[in-house]
This record gives sequence, C-alpha cells and structure tokens, in this order.
Amino acid sequence: MADKLKTFLALIFFALGVTLPLIGVVAAIASMFGWIETDAWVGIALAVATLFVFFLIGVALLASVKDLSWLTVSLPFLFSALYSWIPDLIPFSIDDAAAMTAGAIFSAFLAIRKNPNAPRWVALPLIGAAIYTFFGGALPGPIDEMLVDILAVVVAVYGANQGNKEIKGNE
Repeated sequence: MADKLKTFLALIFFALGVTLPLIGVVAAIASMFGWIETDAWVGIALAVATLFVFFLIGVALLASVKDLSWLTVSLPFLFSALYSWIPDLIPFSIDDAAAMTAGAIFSAFLAIRKNPNAPRWVALPLIGAAIYTFFGGALPGPIDEMLVDILAVVVAVYGANQGNKEIKGNE
C-alpha cells in the first residue's frame, strides 16, 4: 500500500475515532433518562473502546509509512488535541489526558524516526501539553488547551527544524 494511501486512511480512522465515540455518549445519556434499557457505563465503555480502537488502527497505519512527511508526523497529536477540545466523554479530563499523552508520544516517536538528528527534547512540549490537559483549566472551555497545544506544536516543530539545520550545517 502506498504511503499517501496509508496516511489518508490513518486520517480517516483518526477522524472516526474522534466522532464515533459520540454514539456512546448518546447511549449513556439515553440510559440516564431511561430512554434505553442499559447502564450508562455501557455507553461510556463503548465511547472509550471506539476511540482507542480507531486511534490504534490509525497509529498502525502511520507506523508503516516509510517516507514520513511533517503532516504525517503531526496527525496523532493533532487529532488527540481535537479530541480534547470537544466536550468530555467522561467526567473530568482523564480521557482527554490519555488521548493527548498517546498522541504526543506517538508524534514524538514519528518525528524522531523522520529525523534521527532531531533533539530528543522535542517530545517534552508535546507531553507537557498532555499533562496540562489533565491538570489545566485556567480558562473555561477548551480555549486554554488550544493555546497550550498550539504552543507545544510550535516549539516541537522549531526543535525538529533545529535538527535539520544541524544536518545541513555538517554537510
């Protein structure tokens, strides 16, 4: 399978992983109001399982891409950030922090695989954004998380580009 097709399929699976868990949320809400005869935890479990299954399929597709682009490298972090910006599936921010951490670690792994000379600290701002997702909340809603995520991406891209400059300087 071609790298562009793998990236496109990963994009679709990440998008499904962000949107399909809403079905589980609807089921949980419907069970709380007695509209369906099931426990609310069934809907929450469905939402979490859907998120992680589609995320893992997207990760597997990206892991098999041979010629990585920076867009490909950033997809796991971008979709986990998007997931953290939408209304919570589970109360508090446990699911948001888990998704952000997984996306940050995998994007950092892909960045280092794309450019082995990239400094290892590139992962730190991404993981810092994931930690902020768990403990943050200075501003209501997802505004502060968006700002932290954007800052993390800018710093990580700057660090990755520093690795590119070191390569060109040594040639």
